[in-house]
Amino acid sequence: MLEVALLGPVRVLRDGEPVAVPAGRTTEVLVRLALEAGRTVRAEQILDELWDGGSEGRNTLQSKVSQLRRALGGPDVVVHDRGGYRLAVDPHGIDVGTVEHLVDEVAAARRAGDAEGVRDRAAAALALFRGEVLQDAGDGTWLAPHRRRFTELRLVLTEDHLAARVALGGGSDVVAELEALTAEHPLREGLWASLVTALYRAGRQADALAAYAQVRRRLAADLGLDPGPGLRRLEERILAQSAALAGVDAIAASDLRPGNLPPAGPPLVGRDPERRALRDLLAGHRLVTVVGTAGVGKTRTALEVARGLELPGGAWLVRLDGAGAVPRAVAEALGVTGGEDALRERCAGAASLLLLDNAEHVADDVADLVARLLAGAPPLRVLVTSQVPLGVDGEAVLALEPLPAADAAALFAARAARLPRPVTVDPAAVTDVCRRLDGLPLAVELAAARLTTLSVPELTRRLDDAVGGRFALLRDPTSRAPARRRALDAAIAWSHDLLDDADRRGLWGLAVFAEGAPLAAAEHVLAALGVAAPVDVVGRLVHRSLVTADVDSDVRYRLLDSIRAYALDRLADAGLEHAARDAHAAWFADAADHQARTVRGPGQAACLALVRAERAEMDAALAWCAVHDPARGVRTAAGFGWTWVVLGDGAAGAARLRGALAADPSSPRALDVLLLAGWLEASAGDLDRAEADLDRAAGLATGDRVTDLRRHRAFLRIQQGRPHEVLAEAGAATDAARREGRTWETAAALLLGAYGSIVLGDPATAQDAATEALGLLTPLDDAWGLVHARGMLGAIAQAQGRWDAAAGALAEAADASERSGFLGQAALHRTRLGRVEQQRGDHAAALAVLDRALAAARRSGDPRVAATARTTLARVLHDTGDDVVALALLEQADRWYREAGGGEGALLARGLLAVLTGAGPDVLDDLRAQARAAGDIEALAVLYRDPS
Repeated sequence: MLEVALLGPVRVLRDGEPVAVPAGRTTEVLVRLALEAGRTVRAEQILDELWDGGSEGRNTLQSKVSQLRRALGGPDVVVHDRGGYRLAVDPHGIDVGTVEHLVDEVAAARRAGDAEGVRDRAAAALALFRGEVLQDAGDGTWLAPHRRRFTELRLVLTEDHLAARVALGGGSDVVAELEALTAEHPLREGLWASLVTALYRAGRQADALAAYAQVRRRLAADLGLDPGPGLRRLEERILAQSAALAGVDAIAASDLRPGNLPPAGPPLVGRDPERRALRDLLAGHRLVTVVGTAGVGKTRTALEVARGLELPGGAWLVRLDGAGAVPRAVAEALGVTGGEDALRERCAGAASLLLLDNAEHVADDVADLVARLLAGAPPLRVLVTSQVPLGVDGEAVLALEPLPAADAAALFAARAARLPRPVTVDPAAVTDVCRRLDGLPLAVELAAARLTTLSVPELTRRLDDAVGGRFALLRDPTSRAPARRRALDAAIAWSHDLLDDADRRGLWGLAVFAEGAPLAAAEHVLAALGVAAPVDVVGRLVHRSLVTADVDSDVRYRLLDSIRAYALDRLADAGLEHAARDAHAAWFADAADHQARTVRGPGQAACLALVRAERAEMDAALAWCAVHDPARGVRTAAGFGWTWVVLGDGAAGAARLRGALAADPSSPRALDVLLLAGWLEASAGDLDRAEADLDRAAGLATGDRVTDLRRHRAFLRIQQGRPHEVLAEAGAATDAARREGRTWETAAALLLGAYGSIVLGDPATAQDAATEALGLLTPLDDAWGLVHARGMLGAIAQAQGRWDAAAGALAEAADASERSGFLGQAALHRTRLGRVEQQRGDHAAALAVLDRALAAARRSGDPRVAATARTTLARVLHDTGDDVVALALLEQADRWYREAGGGEGALLARGLLAVLTGAGPDVLDDLRAQARAAGDIEALAVLYRDPS
């Protein structure tokens, strides 16, 4: 194990043995990385700090890292990662990390009143300090905050250690040490409290009171302050000769600190990572701003962290939501008179924290004042809560997001537990409520407060109530807090009313997107509302924490549901809802036109990505069009239809198409819709409806559209298990498409015909058709078509008994399908691959592949492929002697085929089931006759010999 000690001379141990590290820059690099052990430090940051960004540093950093690796034992210790370096050492192996951990334990023990725990843990931490902090790390300016931080931690630990010893009965034995420390740090009230108590316990009551008088004079002279409530209470106890002072009586550390923070309320639920991050930021930066949307808990989180800080000058809260002039509000909170100079002088005394709460409406004034105070008061730290960062140099920003689901549910339960009467809640129902509330802490607490009169199901129903909705519900009529803390709409209104007209319209426009807006769509809708420079407007809304920007791939702008609901109300109030929703639907209609032109070529991946991301938006646009513009709705559905086919949307895609056509039955695009619906219904197993839709299409098809009808009918005949008709329809479609010069349509018809040839036992004809189709599709770069062609060649090789070639082609087709997101196709090809593995005798591989195929079929929502996978898996299980599971799988498959009206695969499943259950001769003969009539070679093979 590698250990690094920085709290004194730099020392490195490996398994307890000293390790020599070259002095100078190499050691400085070690120190820099050790201060953030386990985290990557950017190379540019190391260069800026250790070499002032100079070119000579760029030339030597790598060599210093190489020296360090050799010294520490290899390249795995100092890892190059994302443009920086990381010391791959357990943080507990670094003394500074151990000290920080012990500091947290000391604080926890202090809050719990465990004086022995405070004493022991503080002593353990202090033992790690072996001299001047970071003394071998050079003299770079970057070291100053780290040295200050650990020097301060050492003093805090010393203060806690002595306070614990006094609390445990210490008196004369600690007086000398405390007198020396108070002389060195005359403004730390905790040290004075320990000294006064120790003097009293040593029988020196007069000296104890004299010490109190000394600290009172010093605080008044240096800071213009009276002693804090803890010291004042201590004086009263001494004057009263309280018996409590004679025994073990620890005074709460919070009583001894100056400041004006309100008393702690109920424990803060969740936010542990954010609290740690905020503490770390405050340790390394003098200005930290917590940003987030209304109701997300910025104030509560900041207060919780501020209470845990131990600063001699204390922590001071300045509420700015009702403030006039910012400097005056700060001065009043600190009790300072005499203008800004006096305020700056006050902040330049003992290290203290200003917590400036709700700064968004006066952000510019706050930024100006903070910049001046930080420049003139080096010990000062400032913590700001706001919906926008201040933009001051050196500012660190922590963005607060809504609570995760588990924490939101825990907050709901904690708030419900404080109600006057006990409430029992269903965890699943609570999780649903919290999800609907976006995990927004204010909304969650307001909802829980309603449990005095409403059940959780009633809460859920009323959140979506058209009359009043969530904003009538999410308010606490019994609270005396300011309006924005007892009503969700008031909290959001505070943010909304700070916007100018363009930004308000921008927020309203984004609200029409159900699950977020892609940039181009957002620009289109905002432009329709008269918003100039929409990208700038959206950027400002993101900056103000009203909109979130997902930038993992293509940027997407989202609103929390509560903000969206509020913005939609304002959109309707302004009379602009029709214009916004019309623009929303128009953008998706244009996108559908583009998809229809490009989905069968190299633009396919982009088409699929858009449809995957925008299903909710497409549904919203289609619903709006059904009422307001049915013709546009049919155009939209027809344009997206083939993309839904490629994605395997099956029943859902067909339902969208039927819904659009129902609103405009006489649409000129009716033929397109019926053809697409028929294909999707056939793929989903709804064969009767597919037949009906294609029959309706036949009454509309003329010219080259008859070719399209035949191609779609060929696909339906495959699903129905009618291979002779597949060949007839596909052959006619192929000949017609060739005459018409339609390349893609020719290739598609060839592949459909190839499938019919395989089923009828003619792999040579199938081979010719599939090879020609592959040649036609390759220059078109249609990924979906190419996957089908390659899969078909694998199926042909299987039919010819060329197992290795079949396995290779099918595996390639399945992998390509998965890469493109065609889960249904991947499941189909893996099902065939599983059968090939069985045929070449590798049952273990067959079972593994078929398990994967069945999982993919379930994820894709393709029930026909799932039934095929179950049937094939049953064949392999029977082959390995596991007839119990095989029968269960066959019963599931047969049930689905019967409910779907039969089709491809139905006879095979029924035949296998009959053979495995020992059906009588009459049943078997009937099934054989059906298989002969259908030309189903696989089913015949099963019915005439062992199903394996």
